[in-house]
Amino acid sequence: METKGRRERVDRLRELDEAAMAFKVARRAAMKQQGWLRAVRRAVGVPAAEAAGRMGVVRSALYRVEVAEGRGVIELNTLRRAAEALGCELVYGLTPKEGTLEGMAAAIEAARAQRWVEARERKLQRAKDRRLEAKKKRWEGQQRRRLGKWWREYWLKRESDLDAGRIPEGGMPPKGTTFTKTLMQKAVKAALRKEGIRLR
Repeated sequence: METKGRRERVDRLRELDEAAMAFKVARRAAMKQQGWLRAVRRAVGVPAAEAAGRMGVVRSALYRVEVAEGRGVIELNTLRRAAEALGCELVYGLTPKEGTLEGMAAAIEAARAQRWVEARERKLQRAKDRRLEAKKKRWEGQQRRRLGKWWREYWLKRESDLDAGRIPEGGMPPKGTTFTKTLMQKAVKAALRKEGIRLR
């Protein structure tokens, strides 16, 4: 359901679009001429000397104003004075280069919604990655504990076998434990550290 504020915004955009249509038509007409000031002055039949007198400038200054307006480098205040000298009122507006203001607003809103969706997806992905990392760390901790327990039992058995004069039997770590040379070295170092022995 459309909210009151949204309805008002859409109505305001439609009013601006209707007003902008007049500017688009006028812009095409002015582009055929050499600017608005010269086009209007000639159309209503005001001589350059008379328009210059109304503005309080010489005729050459009026030509410079018309040229500046045609090139789009005139100051707004000067353009207002020239319009008043011709008995006109200066009205300016903004029109979209393509389409309508309503279309521009819809495109901006769609882009904002897309950015929000992408940001939410990134946030969810980061949360998923954190959960997977935590799960991996828990699993690795369990593996280290299981392997450490196995090695403690192995060394105790080996020590008792050696004390009894028997050759210690081999053995493999428990099933489900990742048994690699690196893990074995870590487990041995951990066991030795507990005994107060440090290896480089």
